[in-house]
Amino acid sequence: MSFVLELSCWVYKRMLPLYTDNLRYRYGDEMEQLFREQLLDAGKEGVSGIGRVWQSAIGETISLVAPSCVAAFSLWSAATVLSCSLILLTSFGFCTFGNAGVVYGCTKEPGPQTTQQSSSVPGGHLVSISQGHKMFIECTGESHGRPTVILATGRGLGSYQDWSLVQSRVSEFARVCSYDPLGFGESDHIQGDHSISEVVENMHDLFQSAQLPGPYLLVGASAGGVLIRHYEEQYPADVTGFVFVDSSHEEAVWRDAAISPAFPGSDMDMESLQREGLLPPQQHLTWHDDVPMIVLERGERAPCSAFPGLTQTQCDQINEAWHSFQVDLSHRSKYAQLRIIAGAGHRMHQEKPEAISQAIHDVLEEVKKQKP
Repeated sequence: MSFVLELSCWVYKRMLPLYTDNLRYRYGDEMEQLFREQLLDAGKEGVSGIGRVWQSAIGETISLVAPSCVAAFSLWSAATVLSCSLILLTSFGFCTFGNAGVVYGCTKEPGPQTTQQSSSVPGGHLVSISQGHKMFIECTGESHGRPTVILATGRGLGSYQDWSLVQSRVSEFARVCSYDPLGFGESDHIQGDHSISEVVENMHDLFQSAQLPGPYLLVGASAGGVLIRHYEEQYPADVTGFVFVDSSHEEAVWRDAAISPAFPGSDMDMESLQREGLLPPQQHLTWHDDVPMIVLERGERAPCSAFPGLTQTQCDQINEAWHSFQVDLSHRSKYAQLRIIAGAGHRMHQEKPEAISQAIHDVLEEVKKQKP
């Protein structure tokens, strides 16, 4: 691995403390490892791919931690300047110091452009919701008489573009929509952290305002799994099936804290847990819904480097706990099944989009069979 690539990862690691502990926990505690993997993959696309990785990382950080008094234009300018500098450094590193483990970014033939093309597909637009806010949504494909597929985005991190590889596949056989949550991407950037109930209300408002015909097949990755379970609790008639993509679990905080009090998020108080839709110590998930459901679990165990301060034994226990969460979710419907996806990490929607697309297809088929 190149020296400059290592330097880029070092810089990103120094950015992580800017995120709150519960935010890092909420998104899988693998952010550093995932950034490294994304940067490696970006080498296949050259400078443009590397630039998107850095611009996304810096944009996320600025939108979450920048002082509210700084104007949005100034924030974007700062992100762009910093991104350009890092793009040049990183691309130089890929071209000069790369080893056999990296596909060089300076080859004569252009690398794959799947992600770039998917993000430019027409159809995305801003939709006005309550309180004067606007949210961005992109819908593609035809319904073919099937439920609308919703690719749910988590709480403030992530973009509709993260689902592009999945959406392009699903749009071949169903109507599928992805969106930017309030506070991120193309949606309005508003101050403050919203409770999970408020996020669910925003989702419902968006779907109604965009006139998306229900019911919906909800797809949620990581914390998005918790989000779509809460959506079903508030709007059960709107949901006809689920695909959980390496989903977080409502019991995760207290169960991980029992393994190691040093685990990020272990110090969350009762109010914070409630706002996040998570359960306090010794309380168990009671959610159940007998609809078609597929639980997808990563085949690759999270490396111990993703959990600073934990011993190897504790890391193994964390991984075992994660597996038990997926097994538990697969028992939450009599129509559910668990699929472990070989070679997939936590960002399965980018690493194995075909597995998610197939799961969505299979759930839609099961929904069709159950129609009277």
